[in-house]
Amino acid sequence: MAKIGDRICTFISSEILFEGDSSAITEDTELIGSVLDSLSLMQLVAFIEEEWDVVVDDEEVTAENFRTVADVERLVTSKSAAG
Repeated sequence: MAKIGDRICTFISSEILFEGDSSAITEDTELIGSVLDSLSLMQLVAFIEEEWDVVVDDEEVTAENFRTVADVERLVTSKSAAG
């Protein structure tokens, strides 16, 4: 099974940036304000919920949780462990 961060990078590259090369996005890439706008942020949340069968509450959609891929990975890991 692919690492969570790798799956997130691949999703962002292919579905949001429409690039085939996921190496353009790393775990440290700043997402908020550069890669993600409000619509693509909601796309990412929907992907996370479907891919890992978790619910991301509205109050969890914060810059702290979505600043980088590593931050998103931490959120997914904590939600998966809790559920």
